Amino acid sequence: MSDKTSSLTTIRDFIRYASTRLFESEATFSHGYDDPIQEASFLVLRSLHIPLEYEQKFLDASLTSNEREMLLNNISRRCDDLEPTAYIVHEWWLVGYRFYVDERVLIPRSFIAEMIEDRFEGIVEDPLNVKHVLDLCTGSGCLAIMLADLFPNAEVDAADISPDALEVAQINIEEYGLENRVFPMQSDVFSGLQGAKYDLIISNPPYVTQSAMESLPAEYCHEPALALEAGEDGMDVIQKIMDQAKEHLCDNGVLIIELGDNSDFFKARFPDLPVQWIKTSGGDEQVFLIKKEQVP
Repeated sequence: MSDKTSSLTTIRDFIRYASTRLFESEATFSHGYDDPIQEASFLVLRSLHIPLEYEQKFLDASLTSNEREMLLNNISRRCDDLEPTAYIVHEWWLVGYRFYVDERVLIPRSFIAEMIEDRFEGIVEDPLNVKHVLDLCTGSGCLAIMLADLFPNAEVDAADISPDALEVAQINIEEYGLENRVFPMQSDVFSGLQGAKYDLIISNPPYVTQSAMESLPAEYCHEPALALEAGEDGMDVIQKIMDQAKEHLCDNGVLIIELGDNSDFFKARFPDLPVQWIKTSGGDEQVFLIKKEQVP
């Protein structure tokens, strides 16, 4: 510990110090927190395994020398190496759900989560009638777990091309006790799902364009490129999904896909596709749905 940090003794001291370091660093805040102070608090408290709701109770607790060294190392990883906080503490939250994460998966983020939280209001007439669901490109399994939690009669297949990602999904499935309802499956889009049909298919697939990959903030370089990049226009994986989705949807089945800010590329690739754009907190053209009978 240097002379500059030797006076740091309490949790309050370290949150203040981490906040200053984040403000002065080249860190970007696009994985969840947009406020450096809030992220600093999360980083310090969860590095110490203290629940966020106990922040006020422990703010003035003194730390051991080992805890202080660990926090300084974690703050350096975030501010100097620009490593995402989620990978440092192996945890991230999505609309109230906690998930284990590491560098094998994307940090959980999806506007589809908002729709699941509302049980697809206006799209699904009766959540109790949803029996078979597919989360395609599941990553950490976050959306699949939310689906199983909020659709009590559904069995959810959580498919991903990456065996590493599926190992992380399995950790989260077991954490929520959903081993009998959520089933991780290795599959390149639908290649490993022959004969399977679903009432609902959701996907937050790779959709970053090749040019955008070159200009992503440093934090994204810690995430698996396989889960981000999708060709020159970002539509390569979505094209594969659209080509095969119809045979995997039950009658009256619905496909929902998130594509970020790439709606213009999507419309150029699929100019005549009658999709319905869904309003989300991120905008009006981040997520679309299409019914089986409309899928070419």
